[in-house]
Amino acid sequence: MDSFTIFRNIPFFQELSDEEINILVSISTPRLLRKKERLAEPGMSFNHLFMMSHGLLRFFFDDENGVESNLFLPSEKESAIMETPESYSGETERKYTIEAVIESQIFLFNKNEFEDLAFQHRGIYNVYLKSLKMIINISKTRIEQFCSTSPHSRYEEFLETRPFTSQNANRKYIANFLGITPNSLSRMTARIHKKRNERKK
Repeated sequence: MDSFTIFRNIPFFQELSDEEINILVSISTPRLLRKKERLAEPGMSFNHLFMMSHGLLRFFFDDENGVESNLFLPSEKESAIMETPESYSGETERKYTIEAVIESQIFLFNKNEFEDLAFQHRGIYNVYLKSLKMIINISKTRIEQFCSTSPHSRYEEFLETRPFTSQNANRKYIANFLGITPNSLSRMTARIHKKRNERKK
């Protein structure tokens, strides 16, 4: 499938005109990430925005004890123009790694070139702004969840709102993302399955 058709079929790009789609295609670089292949990591120069047409990624960093912490688990179901977390704060030192959880197709855009075009084309500007608002809202939701909800509630909401991720991500990644241990996640899963089976009787 050609890039124009892929972009045209991405729900997030539906508001763009064919001309704007062609402009984005002209500045994009497709890249297929294999499972566990890294797009960005500490010490690596990375000045791109990117869009995922299919797949699942994880954004993580190592804490002071060398333990991985998963900040985001974006999938093809949550389309947005993304970049490395450091880019939002202007940090020059990179600490986050972006890695494919499953085989993932992404499209890279030079950040400066994309932003220049966004000021020239309203549709591209609106998509970029919509992406930033979506990422802010995701961050806000995660903060509120960790401040006011139980691990069990977080997991139930995750299963309800992120079925693609829950079916395709490693259980260890999901547990870490939710701030619980893998053993706790297994116990919660067993209780949820038991409850669902009882409802069927």
